[in-house]
Amino acid sequence: MHRLFAILLFTLITVDAQAKRHLVVLPGVPMRPGDIKPYLPPKLDPEPPLEPTEVKTVEVTSAEAVIEMRPWPSPMVGNAIGGARLPVRGVVKATRGCSGKVWYAVEPFGYLCSREAKPTTEAPTTTPVIEALPHSRLPFRYVMVFVKDEEKLPMWTTVAALGNGDEPERQLKKGDTVAIQKSFEYEGERYWISVEGKVLPAKHTGMMGTGSEWHGVDLDDKVALPLGWVTPESTKAYATPPAGKPGPATEHLERRTRLSILDEKIVGKTRWLKVVVIAPAPPRSVGAIMEEGAKKKEPPTPTPTPTAASELWVDAAQINEARKLDRPATVPAEVEQWIDVDLGEQVLVAYEKDTPVFATLVSSGRAIPTPMGTYPVWAKVSAITMKNQPYEDKPYFVNKVPWSTFFQWHNAIHGAYWHDRFGISKSHGCVNVAPLDARHIFEWVKPPLPPGWTGLRPLELMKSPTVVVRNSHAKKMFRQDRPVGPPDRTLEADRLEEAEKRRAEEAAKATPATQTTSAPAPPGPASPTPH
Repeated sequence: MHRLFAILLFTLITVDAQAKRHLVVLPGVPMRPGDIKPYLPPKLDPEPPLEPTEVKTVEVTSAEAVIEMRPWPSPMVGNAIGGARLPVRGVVKATRGCSGKVWYAVEPFGYLCSREAKPTTEAPTTTPVIEALPHSRLPFRYVMVFVKDEEKLPMWTTVAALGNGDEPERQLKKGDTVAIQKSFEYEGERYWISVEGKVLPAKHTGMMGTGSEWHGVDLDDKVALPLGWVTPESTKAYATPPAGKPGPATEHLERRTRLSILDEKIVGKTRWLKVVVIAPAPPRSVGAIMEEGAKKKEPPTPTPTPTAASELWVDAAQINEARKLDRPATVPAEVEQWIDVDLGEQVLVAYEKDTPVFATLVSSGRAIPTPMGTYPVWAKVSAITMKNQPYEDKPYFVNKVPWSTFFQWHNAIHGAYWHDRFGISKSHGCVNVAPLDARHIFEWVKPPLPPGWTGLRPLELMKSPTVVVRNSHAKKMFRQDRPVGPPDRTLEADRLEEAEKRRAEEAAKATPATQTTSAPAPPGPASPTPH
């Protein structure tokens, strides 16, 4: 998907297990005022008249074909994977951009150059490009790199490149992850072959598990807002809100116990919530994130959760609260689907028109804050490799991140298979959700990804389902930190130019001044070739 998206990732940040609050509110990082420009839609020619054709289905012959909004010139509307069979609506004779071929108008929209496809009599593809593996919540098996901080793990482009002694394509660092297909032996050492055909040593890697078992909840007449989930491993609940220093607790509520919020009250400087338990804490599997034998943290042994529907009072700072939000004025009236991401509470609520239909926990930006604002979804990608941008100094590589719904530049709501700390800010700027929730949101957001397609961009951005990122704990709950839409090439180029200038200045400062001597300095040891 590198031709369609170049994406930023979310670092693996250790969370303080003793933290008393789920909230880590960091100031946003607004761009310069001049960088937030109004969105200008692409200028497209009218839909061309289609010519009839006997070809009813075509098979993609390239590794990943480009599907454009119009025959040419035009922005792309998506990609289709090699081998996918796509239904055809008609053809358009090519002028430029298709090397004398024809354009196939494919279902449900878009145009595919015939140099990337061939007619077939087989039936069109009916299954998604990625689906969860049996007994897993993830579409791939993953390994994580466990080298020391100062060390790297090489990764080659192919098995042949390894055998030829070629330079590695990339040096992986601690915490990087790779989706793997199988292993093989070479010169007495075991190696992984990734799903993309890359090769890396199996040594210093750990097999990851099947992903967090956490999932949100559908909202209806029986399960309604406001509701909340317990954030820490355990929190105290009382029959009445304590007037001073809290005494013995009436109950202890475990992490992710779901609560119906009935009322609230301020006592001193503490905000208390009156709640009723509506769902006990879900069980957690030890191997959900890392398999047995790999580095992991054992979950604590849970204590019983109260089953009676008794009213209790809990400290609001210990709860992720999900509350109904009136449609913001920034969400166009004609947009039927919109998503509220509350950074203050680390929750997400999805809406159909003005009705909340789904709620879950998220992990938003911690090292780099998630940009606040109103953003129409500009792309959906089934699985994408996320790595550092050229203007970023710290490299990272997280392979095949599943079910990504992009709402602003490199920021997406996507599945995170490397942690289970949803409800606490943790990401590198995007909105992490559990794999089950990522797939649910990805498939809910319209339009659906057609079978065989790996990515999709909406035909009309400003009519696309919209993501509202706000902070209910801030004095100013709403703010627009970024422009809408995909990355701006000019601004990205400016960032790279500034980074290269800064790096050159830092390198000049680090290089000692040339000394004039009467004799050459003695030779030092040979330096290794930088990678």
